[in-house]
Amino acid sequence: MRKIGCLALGLFFLMAESSLFSFLPIELTKPDLGVPFIIYATFFLSPAEGLVAAVLFGFFQEVLSSGPPGALLFTNVGLLLSCLFLKSRLYIESRYTFSLVCAASVLVESLIFLALSLLSKGETRNFHNVLVFSFPVAIVTGFVSLFMFRLFEHLKIRHLAGV
Repeated sequence: MRKIGCLALGLFFLMAESSLFSFLPIELTKPDLGVPFIIYATFFLSPAEGLVAAVLFGFFQEVLSSGPPGALLFTNVGLLLSCLFLKSRLYIESRYTFSLVCAASVLVESLIFLALSLLSKGETRNFHNVLVFSFPVAIVTGFVSLFMFRLFEHLKIRHLAGV
């Protein structure tokens, strides 16, 4: 039940971010709130729960954004696959390491989005915009993920801790 509540909380954060932050004129301070949930589910829970989080957050980001159809879902699944690759090679127990991985994952998501744009359309028209916006968003997401890791640890969402 805690895992479902955590996913519902994440979707609430995602909807609040897309509706409330759209009124702010500053584009650089909008964190990607789905990334910490996907990374936490992948590293600390099972790959199946990471897949559920990636697909769920990707689908909701698709619905709430004006991006190309399927691009955000594809980048979230790409993030999940890269986290699965790193899971056996990277040890995350500190909230600072978790924050660093979340910030780096935002940059990886941006690179996956650029590669998808290049492969599908054959153009890099928004290449500079994506790069300019991805670094501040990565920093803000890393900062927000410090508090989200604390929230996850407070809820004690762990593998085999009970549903």
